[in-house]
Amino acid sequence: DIFPVEAHWSRKSESVKRILETWNVGSDSVVFIDDSPTEVAEVKAAFPEVECIVFPKSDYQGILNLLKHLREVFGKHFLTEDDALRLGSIRNTSEWRDSIESASSSSDDLLRTAEASIVFSLTQESGDARAFELVNKTNQFNLNGKRFSESEWRSISSDPTAFVLSVSYKDKYGHLGTIAVILGRTEGRRLFVHAWVMSCRAFSRRIEHQCLKHLFETLGVDQIVFDYQPTSRNGPVQEFFAQLLGAPPVPGISLSKEEFTCTVPALYHHVEGTISV
Repeated sequence: DIFPVEAHWSRKSESVKRILETWNVGSDSVVFIDDSPTEVAEVKAAFPEVECIVFPKSDYQGILNLLKHLREVFGKHFLTEDDALRLGSIRNTSEWRDSIESASSSSDDLLRTAEASIVFSLTQESGDARAFELVNKTNQFNLNGKRFSESEWRSISSDPTAFVLSVSYKDKYGHLGTIAVILGRTEGRRLFVHAWVMSCRAFSRRIEHQCLKHLFETLGVDQIVFDYQPTSRNGPVQEFFAQLLGAPPVPGISLSKEEFTCTVPALYHHVEGTISV
């Protein structure tokens, strides 16, 4: 249940750096605990956004308070099937990243042989707990950083033009489970995307391109308008749009089907099917 294991006599900040890279998460999503104030200070200096805590040795109430705090930060009211997949998928993602870095062939060759498959679930219902969680907790590939209350999320079902697209992915390296969610609504031949998130575990697989291709083909729209807003954390989504559009993205960007067809790279996923409700 521990991955990766870091055991050495070097600086703790070196371990933290490698763990952040392996998990591909931001430093603001991490808690570092050590019984040495010196070690805690060293990590805090290297990663100011990491929450660093000195373990309260011999302070039983302090230990209890620490456990309560960790439960508040990391605890969940219930577990989903995707939670059970997470540790294995993190290991598999690390293997995928190692393959990219060490591959002598092109990324296209690696993607072509990955045996990747995607399942799209397009629905007007908003009862998917995993989709709700993903939208509210994803920072890096996040269209605008918006968060939804439970009532706001449930209200999606009352709009006949709205939809929720959930994306599940697997390849020969393993099953990642539900890794992307798109929330939007249609208006004639135009599609408005209000929220779009993708797990950092799914980067570098061109899943985001396949999502757009699916929306164009399934919903029969000619243009997609994105409620894009830059944030301090969503660099990956900024980079994606810059590559796709050939220019830095700005709020209110749009993409036509013709533009997308001209710029989309080769896609090698097997789309297993669309579940419409």
